[in-house]
Amino acid sequence: MPLAPWEEPAVVAQALASLAAQQPAPQRLVLSVDGPLPAALQQVVQAQVMARLPILVLPGPGGEGVGVVLARGLAACACELILRADADDLSHPDRAARQLAWLAQHPQVVAGSGWIEEFVADPAQGVVACRRVPLDGAVARWARWRNPLNHPAVVLRRSAVLAVGGYRHQPGFEDYDLWLRLLRRYGPQVLNNLPAVLVAARVGPAHLARRRGWGYARQEAQFLLRSASEGQLGWGQALLLLLVRLPWRLLPACWLKGLMRLMRR
Repeated sequence: MPLAPWEEPAVVAQALASLAAQQPAPQRLVLSVDGPLPAALQQVVQAQVMARLPILVLPGPGGEGVGVVLARGLAACACELILRADADDLSHPDRAARQLAWLAQHPQVVAGSGWIEEFVADPAQGVVACRRVPLDGAVARWARWRNPLNHPAVVLRRSAVLAVGGYRHQPGFEDYDLWLRLLRRYGPQVLNNLPAVLVAARVGPAHLARRRGWGYARQEAQFLLRSASEGQLGWGQALLLLLVRLPWRLLPACWLKGLMRLMRR
């Protein structure tokens, strides 16, 4: 779990509790922190340690970027099978059991996820959307156009992921960058998704704001051009994606919110 020092303690406490409730229980929870952990979050972590959740905290200097934070956390994991979680999301109680059983049935899969339900403040007040991702052979085809996995619900095989370089600094697209490298190294069978809701993900205005504007458009352009230069995407494909996506990134937030709501419906 990557953890930003500015996360709300109550939100992080809910996320940690959802992981502590998993069966089988995690052998270790690695918290990779983007900077020193403030006192309020230290108390949240200590409360879970007292409740017998084994936690390893990896503080960083801060300002490193999500890719570096994720890479540090992955390197510190001791197990071969790793569940990836966000600090503001809630894993369903049967998430670990379902994903571990699914991986046992699909030994060729290196990285996989499932569906996630999105909520604004409290999942008990209602789900605003369900983000579904493709299955089986459609995953690799989907990856040519958009991110084929739900990152908050991902499970990984550590050794195979590290063999392609693991996470790296690619602002805004750390996970998509990794999936494309896995596909190029191992073939289309290495990515797949479990057709079940595994995570309740917290969304809101800030979530949408992070995915629009000139800054995000610049990050996306850098990612697409890097993917093309390294052979993960063809140049024609990368340029086409850039032309298609750039107008979306520059739409006013109110227009983008309305269009996304219409598409979800």
